[in-house]
Amino acid sequence: MERNMVYELAKTLQQTEGLERDFLEMTTSLREAIEKNYVQKIQLAAGDQKALAVEHPPKEVTLLRAIAPFLDEKGRGQISDLTRSLLFMHTLQSVNQSVSSIAQDGGLIAARSSDGTTENLNPQTAKIAGLLMTLALVDKF
Repeated sequence: MERNMVYELAKTLQQTEGLERDFLEMTTSLREAIEKNYVQKIQLAAGDQKALAVEHPPKEVTLLRAIAPFLDEKGRGQISDLTRSLLFMHTLQSVNQSVSSIAQDGGLIAARSSDGTTENLNPQTAKIAGLLMTLALVDKF
């Protein structure tokens, strides 16, 4: 008896458990790849930018921190909130300056990466990177 290929294919397509499992595995793999290749890098860059701001705070933050011990508990809390806000704004300005330096002439320009290689970057990509970093920084402060 000859094998009916249409019947075999229809039978395979009718069994959805395998298909559902395959789609679940694909979405899980895709989610993990996006997390590893993009989200973690964005979070790491935002964390590094915050650490840099905390390590080298603007003079206003240094002054507020010096005043804080002379205030009551409520005043110290307000100073803490204010310094966090100032550090956040300082960090955003730093990110914005980095984006501006990459996107300064509106065309593809050469930018040197931290490993010393030079490659052309699209200014729009730099703006998107800055925006993503800004969104990640909101969570860091």
